[in-house]
Amino acid sequence: MELGDVVLWMLVGAALVPAHRAAWADGLGALAAVVLLDVIVLTVVGVAAIDEKAWSRLAQEDGVIEWATVVAFLGVAALHVVAARRALGRSTPPPRLELAMRGALALFGLFVAGEEISWGQRLFAFKPPDAFLERNYQQELNVHNVLMDERGLGFALESKHVVAFLAVAFVVLLPLLVRMRPFAAARAVAPPLALLPAGLVVLAAELSYPVDLTGEGAELLLGLVLLAAVALEGFAPVSRVALALLAPIAAGLLAAPLVARALYGDDAQGSSAALAELAQLQQDVVGGAATAKLSKKGSVHKRVFTAARDGYLALSGGEFLEGQHTAAEGAGAARHDRRGYFLDPWNNPYWIVWDKKRHRVALYSFGPNRLRDTDVRESDAAAGDDLLVVFTLTAAPE
Repeated sequence: MELGDVVLWMLVGAALVPAHRAAWADGLGALAAVVLLDVIVLTVVGVAAIDEKAWSRLAQEDGVIEWATVVAFLGVAALHVVAARRALGRSTPPPRLELAMRGALALFGLFVAGEEISWGQRLFAFKPPDAFLERNYQQELNVHNVLMDERGLGFALESKHVVAFLAVAFVVLLPLLVRMRPFAAARAVAPPLALLPAGLVVLAAELSYPVDLTGEGAELLLGLVLLAAVALEGFAPVSRVALALLAPIAAGLLAAPLVARALYGDDAQGSSAALAELAQLQQDVVGGAATAKLSKKGSVHKRVFTAARDGYLALSGGEFLEGQHTAAEGAGAARHDRRGYFLDPWNNPYWIVWDKKRHRVALYSFGPNRLRDTDVRESDAAAGDDLLVVFTLTAAPE
């Protein structure tokens, strides 16, 4: 761990005692919020530290953490709308700045919830617009991953930095600003001191990033901090605070398996088509689509479109593209259907794994449930409903 990371975590530790004292002074509602956030953070950290694979299953797309995050941010939006309506119903109208802040937080909550599930792309298996397929490194309908493409703003804006900034802005800067006369009208929206450590945990986790998918846990915690802040406004009984913070966790635990079973289900026809397309991709790779750049790389694990764009594969004119071209390689008239972007029948990306030591190539699709069920770096047999072909590339160019 680097010195900067150590300093960040020391800052979190230094904030714990005064924040817990403040919660004790603020009443049982605030104390309940802090204790619940402590338990949630320690549980997430414990799972990630003890079993990283279990953490990956919880934090992967359409997993428990993602659905809990969606519900948390939807809760932020709903509670701020309710609070605004109550304020407007009082005899004394609320300050315009307070209403503006509530409106901004409500819209932000809706936006983040939509971004988390890529505005329903994986749920309903529709093909996103070409701009997202070409500029979004995950080939999904969301804005935050488009901003990570330097061709967008001229520089890469990583979502972890945005989340870290928002956490600091909310738990540190906003409480300071509302102490100043121009911003005092927004005091009702500012979080209490008791939430400071949780916000700093988001900052420290995003910047130190100790394990894969740390960002997913940090995003959930940011949603819970925003949710706790609005739940603690005014008289905050323990029951209201507990419901606000535990409901997203419960919803995540229920939604992940229910969505996979009820909405996705089996798709024999789609699976058969995907296996045929994976065989075509295998034929292309074996037939010369693997480039010298791939063979020089120790390992590669990328979406096929990204691998082609980055020069690891040259698939234009091949079997999979039926002799045509792809926008990933920028040569000739590119196909703009799902095959042109190397999407499976559910409009999710095909992936490639390359291991130079073993000359092993794995090509795979997440299958009908849109989840990676297989340890694709190690296993040669597909798990769950994943679709996988594994072969040795003995003739990889040098």
